[in-house]
Amino acid sequence: MFTMTSEIPPKSRRFEELPEDTVKSSMLKINIAGFHTYVYGIDELSPEQAKNTVVLFHIHGRTRSNVEAERFAHQFLHQLRQQGPSKKGFVVATFDDRNHGERAIDKKSIQSWKQGNEKHAHDMLAMIDGIAQDIQMVMRYLRLYVEDRFTPTEFVVSGHSLGGHTSWNILADEPRIKAAIISVGCPNMHDLMVDRLGGKDVVDPIRWPDSISEYYSDRDQRVSRIEGKQVLILNGAQDKLVPSRFSTPWVEKYGGKNDVSFNVFENSGHWFSLEMMDKVIEWVVEKIA
Repeated sequence: MFTMTSEIPPKSRRFEELPEDTVKSSMLKINIAGFHTYVYGIDELSPEQAKNTVVLFHIHGRTRSNVEAERFAHQFLHQLRQQGPSKKGFVVATFDDRNHGERAIDKKSIQSWKQGNEKHAHDMLAMIDGIAQDIQMVMRYLRLYVEDRFTPTEFVVSGHSLGGHTSWNILADEPRIKAAIISVGCPNMHDLMVDRLGGKDVVDPIRWPDSISEYYSDRDQRVSRIEGKQVLILNGAQDKLVPSRFSTPWVEKYGGKNDVSFNVFENSGHWFSLEMMDKVIEWVVEKIA
């Protein structure tokens, strides 16, 4: 049974606004390859940190915008600074996902099957691949735009929902990304999508033709070959959209080839919470900072 919002502990609720005591970070907006990339935390770097700076990309969820990613950036950097000085600097880089926010061109194609988008499976996988390419583009060119401010020496990816799915892709396909923070994302999207359609025996040549089934299977095969990476997985026990049971087999089968922290939060559904943020900070301090 789903817990009523009033019964959910405050830190387990959906993170929708910054706490009053959160100190926002500086922001630099850069046009890279025709879309805006927002980099948070540059002004707060010490001279030493600016020589050795971790860039954490955060990818927002489907139907959302950079507003959601910006909220994550401010809270992450605020809580990280509260842990005390670090030899490494940290900034957070975000942008609107493809066909979202200021990059939106077709509102229907970011909707689900239930909302009338018969090409939901096609559109979502194409967006995932496109966002991953955008991350790689920014990784390649960011240094040229900020070399008078800081030196990117390490890249980490973080993502929520659609951003979480994308983070799995980037871990699989981008060797420069060694660590990822995945919030309600899925390593087994083929079975997740089939489950949403009603199960493996459902035949639907419009929503789920053999061709798209093959594309999702190929994606999951690439994810199954992830090795030697650091992965923080955050799921909600009450999540009906991306249940943790679709992550558990990957953890059991391939987790041993990686450094994995698999966390299922009892009071959370399909959302990111401040309770999850506390775990993110703990993990980053231990594994990266």
